Amino acid sequence: MKTENFNVPGISCQHCVNAINNEVSAVAGVQNVVVDLASKTVKVESNAQVSRDQLVTAISEAGYDVSPFANSIPLN
Repeated sequence: MKTENFNVPGISCQHCVNAINNEVSAVAGVQNVVVDLASKTVKVESNAQVSRDQLVTAISEAGYDVSPFANSIPLN
């Protein structure tokens, strides 16, 4: 299991939270998604096969600009 964190500055309401959560949760291998409206961040826990690019694509497909944090955090 690993955790990826993303800055998503366009998060402004509960609809944004729901849209991102739904899109990212649909990626195979994603275990948990936490969208934080206050900090405008997204934390994703997934298995090792899920790439950062897949998660960036999912957030982008929900309609939001996204930038990953510098490092992922492996959870062993």
